[in-house]
Amino acid sequence: MIKFIIYTLKVLMKKKDYIIMGIIVPIFIIIFFSFEFSTEYNFRIGIIDKDNTYVSREMIQSIDEIEDVDIVNIKEEDYKIFLITNQIQMAILIDDDFQEKLLNLEDGKIHIKSIAENDMKSIMELFIKSKVDDMITLSKLSNKDINKFKILNQDYKDQYTVLSLNDINSKGPEVNKSFGLIMLTTFIIGGTIIRLFIDGENNKKIRKLSIGMSKLKYYLSLIIVFYTMSSMTSIIYYSICKLFNINFMMSNTINFLVMLLLLNLLSVSFNLCMSSFIKSRYVLIINILILMPCLMLSGAFWSFYIMPQNLQSIGEVLPTRWVYLCVEILQKKDSLVYTVDYIYMIICVSMALFILSIIKFKLSKRYKNIG
Repeated sequence: MIKFIIYTLKVLMKKKDYIIMGIIVPIFIIIFFSFEFSTEYNFRIGIIDKDNTYVSREMIQSIDEIEDVDIVNIKEEDYKIFLITNQIQMAILIDDDFQEKLLNLEDGKIHIKSIAENDMKSIMELFIKSKVDDMITLSKLSNKDINKFKILNQDYKDQYTVLSLNDINSKGPEVNKSFGLIMLTTFIIGGTIIRLFIDGENNKKIRKLSIGMSKLKYYLSLIIVFYTMSSMTSIIYYSICKLFNINFMMSNTINFLVMLLLLNLLSVSFNLCMSSFIKSRYVLIINILILMPCLMLSGAFWSFYIMPQNLQSIGEVLPTRWVYLCVEILQKKDSLVYTVDYIYMIICVSMALFILSIIKFKLSKRYKNIG
């Protein structure tokens, strides 16, 4: 059994497809999507000014004066699609009674919308809160007189300090920028490894080493081979992330590697199960067609919470969503303790897929000579 595992690993790791998908593609994803896209850029903000008064325009001007920020006026009904398509990175909505409330020493409402919770949103929330507090102070000093407010505001603006958003994140590019693609690549690699084995089953030594093995031992050996090869890709990805100083957004980055290895388990079990039931050379393409909607509904490519409630309900029961949630929880709480329930569910689903594929394997006529 051990000789079979070692030899099969050697044979499959020499395959060109594995080298491309398992080593070259992860490196490309990290450099292109994490590193290149995380260099300095202008942060594009969509403005929805329902008040259109002096005070609201002053607030907008203050935001526009932030270095590295471009603002564009948009309609309220358009901001969601602009966020999804990345035409803007944030939307700011000013209520129609903003000036009136501020002059009456009330907190005027400004709503901030973005695809995901990030440093930029947090900084903008603090900036706007500070600006609103300053405007309320000016309202007190002006005795709610808009003309006096304008004079005081001009003096205040002369002392204004320019903020640069590109100075905020100095820890390096974030791992979230490429994690959705890595999830997809992990499943593709799992399918590729299984296809390489099926194509190489006629290898004389592989067939010779499998003689006398029971079907259960043979199948468990395959699981070990497939999982080892899939996990090596994740270890390579993790190592390159460390090398390029990618920001994992968690202090204990080993937890991120644990989630990658858990994703490998899900990938191998899914691909093995699909390969057991679908006898087609196009099984990998079929798998991708199934996986793409699952990853989209899991929030891997855009914010989960921007989707309609009915789609969120579907996404919540998908194992890919559980993996992504684990990463999000670890980035906030930095401990695997808070992810135990999701980890347990992912392992249960993987084991169920393995059991289904084992049952199908034992009934397969193709392997009747084994055992």
